[in-house]
Amino acid sequence: MRNKLYKLALLLVLLSFVPFLLFVSKRETPPEKIKVPQHKTQTVENFVLKSAGKNVWELESPLAVLLKKDLIKLTRPVLTVFSKERVVITASEALFDREKQLVYLKQVSLKGKDFVAFSPEGIYDLKSQTFKTEVGCKAVYNSVNTLEGKRCILDLKNRITIISNRVKTVIREDSE
Repeated sequence: MRNKLYKLALLLVLLSFVPFLLFVSKRETPPEKIKVPQHKTQTVENFVLKSAGKNVWELESPLAVLLKKDLIKLTRPVLTVFSKERVVITASEALFDREKQLVYLKQVSLKGKDFVAFSPEGIYDLKSQTFKTEVGCKAVYNSVNTLEGKRCILDLKNRITIISNRVKTVIREDSE
């Protein structure tokens, strides 16, 4: 009797593997990948971005195109910097890198309380509050003193201007 029970138990164990073997043998192939068109870009009208926490800067643009997660192309941007004095930076177009906190500007002008500066292109660093260019710039202070050069650094936070390489300076007395 015991021998028959062992044989019955063995038969039941073997029969329990049958559904598993059928399942494994009839395993379906994964479905084919479906190609879903993805949006290449996202466009935002009247784009406004402000610095977190204390009001340090504000970036506005009538049209922004989100190229990647941290890369935004801006048309006619206006960057207002609130350091010791308010400085408005305008450009024909810009590329904003959110991760690096850099704004790459083209046809840029900077206007502050007592100065105006121009450059064909440059980079504004939002962290250090500095504008740098390697392609030339011109700065006019108090509407009379002019500085020109190939390399320019305008430190808006510390109110320092460094111009080097082919420097031209015109200093006039204030006529007031």
